[in-house]
Amino acid sequence: MAAITIDFSKRNGVLKPVNGIDNGPVCFGSLIDSTDYYRNAGFPYCRLHDTNYPHPREVDIPTIFRDFEADPDDPASYCFEATDIYLQEIIATGAKIIYRLGSSIEHPKLKYFVDPPKDFDKWAKICLNIARHYNQGWANGFHMGIEYWEVWNEPDQLTDERAKDVMWSGTPQQYFALYAATARLFKREMPEVKIGGFAGCGMLSKKQHDFFIDFLRYAKAQDLPLDFYSWHTYTSSINDIRENARIARDNLDKFGFTKTQSILDEWNYITNMSSAWGDMFGRNGAQTRSLVFSQSSGINGACFTAAALITMLDLPIDIATFYDGHPTNLFCTIFDRYGVPTKQYYAFDAFNRAKLCGERAALFTDIPGIYALATASDNAAGILIANWEGQTGAIPLQVSGLNPDSQYRYELFQLDQTSDLQKQLDTTAKPAQLPANVFLQANSVVFIRFSLPHVI
Repeated sequence: MAAITIDFSKRNGVLKPVNGIDNGPVCFGSLIDSTDYYRNAGFPYCRLHDTNYPHPREVDIPTIFRDFEADPDDPASYCFEATDIYLQEIIATGAKIIYRLGSSIEHPKLKYFVDPPKDFDKWAKICLNIARHYNQGWANGFHMGIEYWEVWNEPDQLTDERAKDVMWSGTPQQYFALYAATARLFKREMPEVKIGGFAGCGMLSKKQHDFFIDFLRYAKAQDLPLDFYSWHTYTSSINDIRENARIARDNLDKFGFTKTQSILDEWNYITNMSSAWGDMFGRNGAQTRSLVFSQSSGINGACFTAAALITMLDLPIDIATFYDGHPTNLFCTIFDRYGVPTKQYYAFDAFNRAKLCGERAALFTDIPGIYALATASDNAAGILIANWEGQTGAIPLQVSGLNPDSQYRYELFQLDQTSDLQKQLDTTAKPAQLPANVFLQANSVVFIRFSLPHVI
């Protein structure tokens, strides 16, 4: 009979930081502060892009270094204050920072910052001094220890009508040269940090796959540093995440970048992304936007998110950050526009509860549509189960690794259409008397926590 089989005594290390977020907890002119929710979700990384979109005042190079003709070695050329505050607010949540060097996306007809910089070497020097400000105290700065520095975002989003490009109006070769100038300077002056890019749109289309391969070919020929490669996936198919992760890792290894980390630093549950995009943002797109993003923030998006987080632990993905944490952003589907958590937020809450229970423990299941994770330490254990497109029904739990003579507190929390991870069961007994199965509705998430006085 199909079951979930768990052995809490067999552990194989801490969970990878796949439960990160894009952007920090404070937005809407500081009227919304999600710090407590960020801490509760335990986001390990905040990746910075489209910060306080659509009117960024922080992070972007043009908001810090406002006059490109100014002297990059003069601290007076920089406006750090707003970004200083923003980064400190992120660090206060316990998250580390992935800093995107570049500009936010520009959808309006009038665009300001999508063109390649006039001087690649100067732009690289500006970026380096920003990093020095936050890591080395330059210009009355800080020692934040920001490890990851990402060069631009989605330069592979090249439309047939180049005047409509929202991220990069230059050629692929111009981006490669910009990356080369920046990566070489960073590695020479700050070898302790990680430099990478290019926050690609994904690798499933031929155009974007070709851009990725050409970038790797250029980086290999020029012997460029590439500490991490970053990429994005918006989808309603977990297999799309799996396939992008495979393509990224296989080709990094093929070109000799075997130590380069693979980072998925934008992802979300979006139904029919390729066909819905034009409908969402056309003149009459309100109903489509409402449908698509309500699905993302609702129980479907929550179950997909929990299933994806569990799946990513077994994929060649080193870090992942979800897009986005700002209620002012349409793609923020973990909070409503007032900063209230949605169903999807509680998928991150549930994952973090499992993570807090300890290291990953041995688990096996082959039940269609069921994604499961077990964790354990010397005094706690957890089971996270996501029913994503599976059947409604009772699932047997075959649990070992507990002391048969000890009393265990068993708490069950459920995320479904009517419950936001509220506790449904709280009992104490020896393992043989604890529930031997768990009932899951289709498209629901369950987290079970054991209070363990001892694990064999």
